[in-house]
Amino acid sequence: MWPRFRRSVALVLRGVLLWGGLGAAARAHDAISFDPNAPSPYSINGTWGQAAPTTLHGLATAVLRADGLEIDLTMADGAAYKLLDPTQATTGTANATMDVTADQFAKDEPLLINRARTFFNVANNGVPLSVGSVSVELNTSKNTVFRLLFPPAVPGTLHLEMTYLGQNPPGEKDLLTVLDRSGVTLASASLGPENPTLEVPVPGPEAPRVSLKQWLLLIPGVLMMVVVLALLSKLRKPQPEG
Repeated sequence: MWPRFRRSVALVLRGVLLWGGLGAAARAHDAISFDPNAPSPYSINGTWGQAAPTTLHGLATAVLRADGLEIDLTMADGAAYKLLDPTQATTGTANATMDVTADQFAKDEPLLINRARTFFNVANNGVPLSVGSVSVELNTSKNTVFRLLFPPAVPGTLHLEMTYLGQNPPGEKDLLTVLDRSGVTLASASLGPENPTLEVPVPGPEAPRVSLKQWLLLIPGVLMMVVVLALLSKLRKPQPEG
C-alpha cells in the first residue's frame, strides 16, 4: 500500500514540474519574424525626426537568433545600385531609381548579392564572423531588401561595422537596430561615414520564467498532494488498542 501511495505522489509532483517547465521552455524558443513589405516607422530618404539626420539612406535590423545573427538591410530609390562597382554597368545601374523593373532586378541580383557580402564587418568578442547566406529582393514598395546570415553570437561584445557608409551621399545616414530573439532592443544608432560602427553587449541566456497563469495551474496539483499527504498521515497513525 505504501509504495503505491509514494509512487502516486511522485508522479503528481513530476507532472506538475514538467508542465511548468515545458511552458517556460516553449516561450524561451519563440522567435520573431520580419515582413520586408511591412510599413516602417521611419521614412527612407525622407525627413524622419527633428533630432535625427535629415535623410535616411537605409534601415538595418540585426537579430540575435539562437541559430545565427540575421541582418536585414532595406534601401530605397535605387540606393543599392549606387553601391555597385562602376565597372559593373547594367541598365539598373544606369537608372538607379525606383523605376527598376522586376525583370531587370532579376538580372542584376547576382551583382547585388556579391556586393552585399562586403556590407558588414562583424566580430564577436574580437573573433570575426563570416557571412553565410545572402539574399536580396525587390519588395512591393520597390525597396531593395538584403538578408545576411552570420554564425550565432555568444555572450560578450558584438562589433558591427557598416563598411559601405563611405559611399553614402553627404548628410545621409543609416539606422542600425540590434534586437535579441524576443524582440527587445539592445542598441540602436544612426551611423555615417564618420562613425560606421556599433558595439553591442550580448547578454547570456535567461532562465526560463513561469507565468502567473502557469503558477495558477499548479494549484490543483499542490492541493492534490496535500490531500494525499493528509490521508497518508491519517493511515499511519497507530490505532488505539481495543
